[in-house]
Amino acid sequence: MDNMIIGGVRIYFPRPGEKLPAPSNDIRTFAIKSTSGTRCCLLEFRRREWIVLSLPEYETSGKAIMEAVRQGKCNWR
Repeated sequence: MDNMIIGGVRIYFPRPGEKLPAPSNDIRTFAIKSTSGTRCCLLEFRRREWIVLSLPEYETSGKAIMEAVRQGKCNWR
């Protein structure tokens, strides 16, 4: 599974069928999961579980990445 840190947040890019890890809380963590075609959804790891942040889905992963970085600028709780 690929992951990278962009704008101070960690973003995972799981392949179809891969289970998302349970990362540490040292950095705000998101995942961009493919749904169908080029569409994807944005998840965040909060309180020891993955929650879906985006419905409807994003048309491209670039838009989901930008949203994760924007969310990362919000207060970390």
